[in-house]
Amino acid sequence: MIVDFFRHGSGLSKGCLDYLLGEDREREHAQVLNGDVELTAQLIDSSPFAKKYTSGCLSFYEHDLSDQDKQKIMQNFEECLFPGLDKDQYQILWVQHQDKINQDTGETRLELNFVIPNVELSTGKRLQPFYAPVDLDRVDLFKQITNTEHSLYDPDDPEHRQLFLNKKNLPKDIKDFKAQLHQRVYRAVANGDVADRQELVQWLE
Repeated sequence: MIVDFFRHGSGLSKGCLDYLLGEDREREHAQVLNGDVELTAQLIDSSPFAKKYTSGCLSFYEHDLSDQDKQKIMQNFEECLFPGLDKDQYQILWVQHQDKINQDTGETRLELNFVIPNVELSTGKRLQPFYAPVDLDRVDLFKQITNTEHSLYDPDDPEHRQLFLNKKNLPKDIKDFKAQLHQRVYRAVANGDVADRQELVQWLE
């Protein structure tokens, strides 16, 4: 399992929810697991903040997990993102997708998508669930613990790491490439793979 945060968040709810659930709210293999779709839309569309929502997904190698495991993983992720906050202080919508193909197994694989309006419900103040320089280590630790506890496929396991990127997975434009490269470098530093400039050059090569 990996955790991915999307760059979107400045627009209205329609684009995000249309992607998750389909324009007619009947996207195949999409299922709302937790949260309120209409409340999420209202909070995003009425937000006065520049970045109105935070979205992303927990992406799994596995085809599926038990309902109990999914609920536990989602709950732990919320506790990771919102330390010190009660459930009535934030809104999060969870939508399951199961339509993307795992190229290794030929089966569909599980994705747990999340959308969070960037507003703290009890005060109406701005809420920033994820800020990479501060939160990345904690989210990465959540990923490691989750993969271990649930015996999930771990892409960071040395046995699973690919020396070269699959051509199909390369970013489509320079902006995406820079964003992905920045995220990979940040993780390499956080994981202790890079300690100085020379090691960074070697890692990049």
